[in-house]
Amino acid sequence: MKVTNRLTHIATKVNFEAAMTEDQLKAAFESKDLASFPAMLDIKERTEEHVQMLSLDDLLSFAKASGVAAVTFDVTYFPHADDAEVARQLRGLASDLDISADVIKDVCAAEIQEYLDLDAKRDADVPVHSIVECYVGGTAFAWYGLSDYPRLKRVVLEKLAHGGQKAKRDFVLRASRAQVELMDDEDMPADIVLR
Repeated sequence: MKVTNRLTHIATKVNFEAAMTEDQLKAAFESKDLASFPAMLDIKERTEEHVQMLSLDDLLSFAKASGVAAVTFDVTYFPHADDAEVARQLRGLASDLDISADVIKDVCAAEIQEYLDLDAKRDADVPVHSIVECYVGGTAFAWYGLSDYPRLKRVVLEKLAHGGQKAKRDFVLRASRAQVELMDDEDMPADIVLR
């Protein structure tokens, strides 16, 4: 039983089971005598609409006890990151933070290189996440398996959040420099005074 005396949601760390390969998932489904079908499932788009179970065995036992005959699943692998992947992730992060990707790349160059080095050591044949899903009475129930892998967004945000005065100063200097360069490039009206 879960009891709370708080009216606000408290974020807590949740330990997910490791992601599984398609063969491992199929063996788990067969052990519960459940049919399975591959599907295009996305954690980011679907987590808000699911009842999430932290154990695959619990989900499959629940599905079986509820009369579900089949489940859907998805297994995702990530290739090793390269410069194009870093650029893609930085564009997304820059959009989220409303700052230039070049500024992030400049300030967090060491963290980006550390991310690339860590990711190069990762076994790309191990899935990064697996999803299993079933519907009972119109409600979606899901299990997510996640394997640990380097995340550029995490290391960059940690640097920016805990970078102290150096990160703050670097951002201010680069933003100021970018603003001056922008003003140098444009034909500024004579009546504008820079403060």
